[in-house]
Amino acid sequence: MLADIDFWHRRYAQQVSWSLEARRYIFNKIGLEKFDPILEVGCGSGALLSSLYQNGYAQLTGLDIDLHILTKFPMHCAICADAHALPIASSSYTVVICHFLLLWLSHPHIALKEMRRAAQLGGWVIALAEPDYSARVDNPPELLFLGRAQTKALIAQGANVTIGAFLGELFEQAGLVHIETGIIQPKEFSSFNENDFEMEWAVLRRDLAGYISPQKMRSWYHLDRRAALRGESIHYVPIHFAFGQKI
Repeated sequence: MLADIDFWHRRYAQQVSWSLEARRYIFNKIGLEKFDPILEVGCGSGALLSSLYQNGYAQLTGLDIDLHILTKFPMHCAICADAHALPIASSSYTVVICHFLLLWLSHPHIALKEMRRAAQLGGWVIALAEPDYSARVDNPPELLFLGRAQTKALIAQGANVTIGAFLGELFEQAGLVHIETGIIQPKEFSSFNENDFEMEWAVLRRDLAGYISPQKMRSWYHLDRRAALRGESIHYVPIHFAFGQKI
């Protein structure tokens, strides 16, 4: 169990790096100050909160339903609770944020309404990163089935794999205004990155365990690695963000 938590903490930290530029853009757009109180719903191991703390944001609270992961990576202030029913007083935070959370929730519209309730008047709700696997792109063509298999496996795990494309509608339903949506631009790598490649494949192996034979996975791995070394490997899933204000 500990090894899994350590692995996912590294994965979450990698995902936090993907949304860095979007984070900077949004925080600048809403005029977020370093002393403004921030709540992250679905904080997991605290990868995002740690990044925010390192950048000078001090009033940070994390909330997650998994007590074990909160215990392993304690935040300055951590709450174990369900995103659908936040044990938070209304109008408590300048920003209520989530990161790769809504796709895993059974009722994301309810969670967003709770996040809005927890935000101060004039405050903001931010969904910083939510995917849309329906627009996934994979290359080489021989790996198209790999992408489709992972998407099916995520659906079987309970994920809403297209939620990123509907963030604007969900924010409107939650009663937020001044809504802006966008897509995080993928990083461009000039050369093969061993750590990133191996991390992606570690996640693929976990997602597809029991769906695809180990022999087939090995074959796909070596095919993808050869393509990556040639600079031809692509596994792109659009990641959407949205933010809106409570008035």
